Amino acid sequence: MLTFGLLMGGILFVAGMATYVFAPRVGPNPIFGVRVGYSYANREVWDQTNRLGGILLALVGTGVALLGAVLQTLGIAPRVGMGILTAAMMLALLGMTVWLFVYARRLARDTPIVREVKPVEFRWAYLMPVLVTFALLVALAAYWYPQLPADRLATHFDWAERPNGWQTRDEFFLTFLGLAAFFVVFDVVIVFIATREPLIAFGRWGARWRLDPERGLLYTGLALALMNLIFVAVLWDVAWFNTRGAHAFPLSLLFWIVFPLVAVIVGMFFVLARREK
Repeated sequence: MLTFGLLMGGILFVAGMATYVFAPRVGPNPIFGVRVGYSYANREVWDQTNRLGGILLALVGTGVALLGAVLQTLGIAPRVGMGILTAAMMLALLGMTVWLFVYARRLARDTPIVREVKPVEFRWAYLMPVLVTFALLVALAAYWYPQLPADRLATHFDWAERPNGWQTRDEFFLTFLGLAAFFVVFDVVIVFIATREPLIAFGRWGARWRLDPERGLLYTGLALALMNLIFVAVLWDVAWFNTRGAHAFPLSLLFWIVFPLVAVIVGMFFVLARREK
């Protein structure tokens, strides 16, 4: 539990500092930085939003690390403590995102892009990628659930691919499907807001490439669908290990898949975006 808190807190702290220092230098892009739609209004809004976002992310990381230490000191059971840490981290990140959205919206209210971009009409196509992949994940969970041990399920592994963390079957599926459902809810909220404030789905890469809200919603749905496909792969490997005693694929593959995943996300941006004169 303490290791988890320090690890996640450290990652968030480093990510926050990197956002504060490098995002203003890199400029608007769909991969790195605080991308809350309104932050793309102009370069000044982007820089200010990312500096605040970097500070807030670093503070969240510090808070997660301290909370892990406090829970360890209080003698909270690791299983309970992990749940508390995960819930606290998700709530803090959600609150931070809302704060940054409101902050960037206030900064961008007098920019030309706010008057130019109009609200979008709802289309199921915006939600279909994430809904279909989530349905696939639920179907896979339903298939594996009766085959897995109820009381002791290996769900975490060390660098040698040996199990070093266990949960009950119900705890694992509740946590796992809950995280995946978060992406579905997140996508639904973005689509709902875009019908009133379309800049939440607006995007840029530098000064030349522009992603309008209609295609921005498609882009968001496809990106979140890719995350669900990663959940599918993780669920398959956990189930395979607990029923057959071996991994379905090397766990290092999950690390290396990050690079082609980023490449796919970048490629999708240029397919959906348009180049301005």
